[in-house]
Amino acid sequence: MSWNYRVTYRPKNPLEGYTIREVYYTDDGEVKLYSRDPITAYGDISDELYEDMCMMMDAFDKDPLNLDNVDYKLGITY
Repeated sequence: MSWNYRVTYRPKNPLEGYTIREVYYTDDGEVKLYSRDPITAYGDISDELYEDMCMMMDAFDKDPLNLDNVDYKLGITY
């Protein structure tokens, strides 16, 4: 299983806006799960924080992930 940061949004709740979350994938590249809460950058030292921020910036290279669609495919209801 692999993961990355993704820009996410939820059209059914426009007040949530766009956020960055950790997203995990199956070996086939399908979304398997994602972090429930948005992620903030973190590092024990400033270099680690910088690396985490760089990984978050990479999220902008992909299309935003529609969490309503992901929930539907995974059978998740709230």
